[in-house]
Amino acid sequence: MNNMTQAFILLLAGFVVVFTVLILLILIVTIYSKIVTSVQHAGEKKKTKKKIVHIEPEPTNTVSVSENAEETDDGIPGEIIAVIAAAVDAMYEGKPHKIKAVKKQRIARSAWSRAGILDNTRPF
Repeated sequence: MNNMTQAFILLLAGFVVVFTVLILLILIVTIYSKIVTSVQHAGEKKKTKKKIVHIEPEPTNTVSVSENAEETDDGIPGEIIAVIAAAVDAMYEGKPHKIKAVKKQRIARSAWSRAGILDNTRPF
């Protein structure tokens, strides 16, 4: 046999092996993904069979704000303080807590600093 014929046969055998392995990998990944999705959907079907009963919670304590709520020393209106207190109360879900102070942020940031903060805290 000629060297060129041997090279061509070796090249052809290499292509056949590489593409056969690629096709097998594609089949394995496809079958695996179908198995995983079927298992996930089976778990969802079991969850949906349960009857969900929604009970409206009763408020434990209420906060009332008068029409002319006073401002704090920092100039924060009483309505804002009441909203912050209600949010903290909702976050702790009835657990004992105490708000010590509500203050305005006094740090003046440069435009570059604000741009950096906005860029780094932007959602994806």
